[in-house]
Amino acid sequence: MSPARLRPRLRLSLLLLLLSVTPDPPLILLTAFDSSINLTGHCPYTSDLACGLEPKHSAAAKTGGCFPAGARVRLENGARVALSALQPGDRVLAMGEDGSPTFSDVLIFLDREPAIQRAFHVIETLDPPRSLTLTPAHLLFTADNHTEPATGFRATFASQVQPGQYVLVAGVPGLQPARVAAVSTRTAPGAYAPLTKHGTLVVEDVVASCFATVAEQRLAQLAFWPLRLYHSLSWGSRTPGEGVHWYPQLLYRLGRLLLDEDSFHPLGMAGMGS
Repeated sequence: MSPARLRPRLRLSLLLLLLSVTPDPPLILLTAFDSSINLTGHCPYTSDLACGLEPKHSAAAKTGGCFPAGARVRLENGARVALSALQPGDRVLAMGEDGSPTFSDVLIFLDREPAIQRAFHVIETLDPPRSLTLTPAHLLFTADNHTEPATGFRATFASQVQPGQYVLVAGVPGLQPARVAAVSTRTAPGAYAPLTKHGTLVVEDVVASCFATVAEQRLAQLAFWPLRLYHSLSWGSRTPGEGVHWYPQLLYRLGRLLLDEDSFHPLGMAGMGS
């Protein structure tokens, strides 16, 4: 590999290392990242579409994963609260790595836009009846048969869930499979995407991921490790801001350099709103 092609890769590796030890995004990080991309919009490793985009115009900001304001989660004290009322530091029902229910700390919001109107997918189940509303690029966990253990359910984009598949829902006791009966779309107010320590949460009694855009739950959990560590140690602000957090925007831009295009949700690739 020529030095000209190697230097941008070294800069990207350095940026990933800096992200793991830097609590806030100093301007030098974003400036250095942009220096590895031709400012005319050309990138040597992927299509022009992903390069030279300002964060507020990027597909990550437009398609990310979130739930509407009225979607409810279950707190450790048994109360059910809307995501619009959820706060960092709350503990919500989630799924652990072993596929069992657990309560997980809410660390931050990856997206929090109270005033926006968005198009959502609605996943409905029977026996037990559940209804989950989330953006098309958001991940939840599916299987093709009800005998699959919870750890065998795979991360799937909401827009790819089909009737007849199974999702995980909160039952008595623990988590159980529920057959998808219908999939539809609707518009609803608000966009909320909380990040928990476990990278999962149970919304309207359906198990969902905290992540979106790339259908790799373990990869996303690893990529967000620096952010989870920072907020787990309570170094970050406990006051939730509005808009898309800088960290997933930067990860998206890095990912477009390092991952294959088919790793991303089609809406992310097209830059269309969710």
